[in-house]
Amino acid sequence: MAQHFLLSSKARTLSLKAVMALTDDEARATFAAIRWSDNDGQPYCPKCGCLTLYTYKARKIWKCKGCTHQFSATSGTIFASHKLPIRDYLLAIALFVNGAKGMSALQLSRDLSVQYKTAFVLAHKLREAVAALRNDRKLSGEVEVDGAYFGGYVKPRNHKENRRDLRRTEHQTGKRQVVVVMRERNGKSLPFVFKSEAQSVPTIKEHVEVGTKVFADEASSWDALVTKYEMGRINHSQLSTPE
Repeated sequence: MAQHFLLSSKARTLSLKAVMALTDDEARATFAAIRWSDNDGQPYCPKCGCLTLYTYKARKIWKCKGCTHQFSATSGTIFASHKLPIRDYLLAIALFVNGAKGMSALQLSRDLSVQYKTAFVLAHKLREAVAALRNDRKLSGEVEVDGAYFGGYVKPRNHKENRRDLRRTEHQTGKRQVVVVMRERNGKSLPFVFKSEAQSVPTIKEHVEVGTKVFADEASSWDALVTKYEMGRINHSQLSTPE
């Protein structure tokens, strides 16, 4: 079995120990290297793409020779017009991505020594950045689709005569949601949250390319996918897997 990504050396490229040892200039250079990783860490104009830039001694910015646009390492990102030191933002990213069980705003505020509101907004910005990358991703080849319902639990009454049928809508909290995951075999996974599996069909059609073979269970929620994809239906009660 292949080693999990979180156990590999590639998952330790941005550690807390390394970030805390950086100076302000080194932190800014690290941020720039991450942002312009497609150009070997060398900055280029985000407006016109020009590679020829002027630098300033007094200010940590660049000026494009082609369009005279001035920008910094954080211009046009979720950290634009930042008030915290740039090293704190690298620490926030390291804490956020390295947390195996997630990172709450309260924990982030304690680790960065900032107010809770600051940590709350910062955490949401990081989540929005991750979601933006996810929303542009397309899956192809062989894709497995399935959903699992969570939440909405109603505690049953102690006495039998007072118990209600929790399967009925009027006896539910309305907070139950389903997490639908699209998983490309030997590839990436895309998770989304909906009120029901049927509501996920338009999103699946948006993120799964035409010509893909989709595998799903025999729930009627996935019948609408037959019109666009070649389907492989799986019966969970059987141990054998269809070819």
